[in-house]
Amino acid sequence: MTNKSIDINQRIPLDTLYAALEAYLNDSYSNEYVLEQLRLDFQGENRLKKALRIVNKIITDNPLKTFLEDNRDRLNLAITKKTDRNIILIALLNSAFPFSFDVLSVFGKYFSVQEIINTDTIKKTISNTYGGNRATENGMYSVVPMFLEAGFFKRPKVGVYQSLNKLNAINSVTIQIYKESYKVNNQCSSLSQYQFEDPYFSFIAL
Repeated sequence: MTNKSIDINQRIPLDTLYAALEAYLNDSYSNEYVLEQLRLDFQGENRLKKALRIVNKIITDNPLKTFLEDNRDRLNLAITKKTDRNIILIALLNSAFPFSFDVLSVFGKYFSVQEIINTDTIKKTISNTYGGNRATENGMYSVVPMFLEAGFFKRPKVGVYQSLNKLNAINSVTIQIYKESYKVNNQCSSLSQYQFEDPYFSFIAL
């Protein structure tokens, strides 16, 4: 078992991440503004501080920060479309938190062979890497609802997940940033054709 960091223990609503990303792309990002958005969903200073740290890590401290800055105009246009926006936000989440990347990849792995999977299957596989402890469970309960909200798959009932059709992005920059999130997690500077067969790409129409 590898000792890997989870580092996320709270779900962030995609609407909040959208507002934060839009502010960042337009040079109006501030902790005060993000906290204002977070207060719509969270109460208690401790939870707000935790949530702010997570948002900052996803938006302002992201490994893809240079990509964001180099593609401001294209991204500003892309996030006006809901599907593109959701893909971009999940790409940023997965770039900031390798745990999130790993969880989504595990979902992709199982969905490639079966349409329905249960929580225990995912939890067991993730626990092999991150340990079968409370932090792993909390991490899953943080990121999986964000995948669901983004439409990567659905949950027909508690503890059961079902695959959906691949998401179709309208803007090329959306596909590009999703590819970048894979590269960051695999420490590679370019992608070969065979890598697009990776389960991580099974959610997006390339």
